Amino acid sequence: MKKFIILLIALVILTSLAACAGGGKDNSGDTSSLENNSSDINSDEASSEDASSEESPSEESSDESSQDNGGNNLPPKELAYNIAVDKPYTAVSESYRTDSFGDAADKNGRVLRGKLTDGETAPSGNSSAIGGYGSDTLTVTIDLGERSLIYGVGTDCFGNQWGIGDPGKTVVEYLISDDGTNFDRLSSVSPSLKNATIFYVDDWKGCYYYYYPDKPVYARYVKVIYNITGEHVWSSEIFVFGIEKSFLEDKEAIPRVFIKTENNDRVHKSAYYPCELIVYDPSGRYDMISEPKGEIKIRGNSTSGGAKAPYNIRFSDKENVLGMGKAKKWYLIANMYDKTQIRNKLAFDLASQIGMAYVQESAFVEVYLNGVYRGCYLLCESIGVGETRVDIDITGNEFLFEYEPWENYSNPEWIRTPIYNILLGFNDPDYPNSTQRKYLNDFFDKAERAIATHDIEEIGKYIDIQSFVDAYIVQELFKQVDYATSSTRFYLKDGKLYEGPVWDFDLSAGNCSSSYYMDYNNVYTTGNSWEGWWCRGLWNSHLFKCKEIYEMVKERFSELQPQIINLYKDNDSGKNRIDALLDEFGDDIHKNYTVWSTSEAYSTLERIPSDGTYEGEIDYLRDWLKNRNEWLLQQFNEN
Repeated sequence: MKKFIILLIALVILTSLAACAGGGKDNSGDTSSLENNSSDINSDEASSEDASSEESPSEESSDESSQDNGGNNLPPKELAYNIAVDKPYTAVSESYRTDSFGDAADKNGRVLRGKLTDGETAPSGNSSAIGGYGSDTLTVTIDLGERSLIYGVGTDCFGNQWGIGDPGKTVVEYLISDDGTNFDRLSSVSPSLKNATIFYVDDWKGCYYYYYPDKPVYARYVKVIYNITGEHVWSSEIFVFGIEKSFLEDKEAIPRVFIKTENNDRVHKSAYYPCELIVYDPSGRYDMISEPKGEIKIRGNSTSGGAKAPYNIRFSDKENVLGMGKAKKWYLIANMYDKTQIRNKLAFDLASQIGMAYVQESAFVEVYLNGVYRGCYLLCESIGVGETRVDIDITGNEFLFEYEPWENYSNPEWIRTPIYNILLGFNDPDYPNSTQRKYLNDFFDKAERAIATHDIEEIGKYIDIQSFVDAYIVQELFKQVDYATSSTRFYLKDGKLYEGPVWDFDLSAGNCSSSYYMDYNNVYTTGNSWEGWWCRGLWNSHLFKCKEIYEMVKERFSELQPQIINLYKDNDSGKNRIDALLDEFGDDIHKNYTVWSTSEAYSTLERIPSDGTYEGEIDYLRDWLKNRNEWLLQQFNEN
């Protein structure tokens, strides 16, 4: 019970720290902004005994400090986040330990940390509680890894009837350094100095200790000294609100998406919640987008419960995000179950390369939620109707459909086709009127009667055959696990039915579990997941009975061999796409795995990793695509 209470408090504290960093309200009811908070602290500290006895590091005379701290060349504060997360720390006291309550509750495969010898360096202070025992002071030093721009620092202490020191009397000192040896003092913070806030959670008493200098400062090391009164003290992760200097200088870094929810509330799946959104491109190619009235929700079906949640984000007005066209709604795909992080990108790029219409543009980005790095995401255009999306007229008889395994699966309205009984949910328009429904019933009756004739000319009156052929090839090549279950879309335009856009490949290309998808993985036969037809359901099984259409499939697959082989192997088309993506985004993907794990399966749906390494996952994907292509070639040649 004690551990549960401590875990709860640690989570509340971490959320509150992020709230203060973003300038929102914290749980203590303090509603002052960052600027006001900084001003109040400095004003209060000026009256303390030692506040003015030392020179502030922000007044250093070095060229860099005088230039960068002048304010004119500083990046916007909105780009700052908690740069102390996952950074190593050293704690020194007569006796101390770390208890990883946050890690114990996570599903991200982190290894629990136990007691440390005094002075030993822990690999990461993330989600940890730091306790100092039988000592008047506890000193914790965090190595940020590089000289960073710091806008503010913070920590907390808490205690209760179990003899833990009174946080209201504890004084916290902040110091910074470039070399880890010579430290300059920033400030002292305590309720006794009237510049810190007490909070209560049940019978626990806690205190936030924040300091925001008048001007941001540069440092690599941050030292926090807890002057403890009482037996011992508990503290959660130290917070450093800033920007790493390498990011400021790296114009080749991928874009960053900063999300701050209202009151730092958690994100929900049930509905959109208010948030601030910032999209920043370090290269300067695209303007920064700052949206104070955005919205966010958790997206997806099977992926929505993952530890690394995917999101839908929505701007109040249409925004041209990273040059992908103006729209309000965008997807942040987590690729949680794909250890390579590139299956979706490979499939989308291939679909676009072979000329499929309305393929989602996408870009890798870093996502920061309430000041915390959440990993590498794929920012995508949403699947919807619009000039830069699926360009159809939904006021007329044009529609965007999604195949549904059952009624009310993911769309509120649906229609069943009259002959093949295919259930289609309405993506756009959401709620067709009676006139539109009558048109659709008549259209699908004629279209499916034409398909049943196996006559290519009759079929071509209602079906855009080329779109069905190309969509089939992309999905069959990757053995799209959700085909004819979900994530399968069609649109009606100019009186013809098209297949696409293709979607959702993170569990495809051999990445789904053998225990859950036994047929997919041929568990009872060869055990080779790259074998077997998978995307011949819905209308395809009937269309392929038309000899001319099936010949189109075989000829198109042969024609596309240079592009397909180039996915996994260098050829005349250039460097293979897997290596090209890793050359461009490999460092960003590896950074993702400083937070997440390549060795843990996060769902019963995903394949258990082979050797637990990223390189092993890439080798598996490369070999799988090669084997799949060769199997398909053999089948098409024989049939």
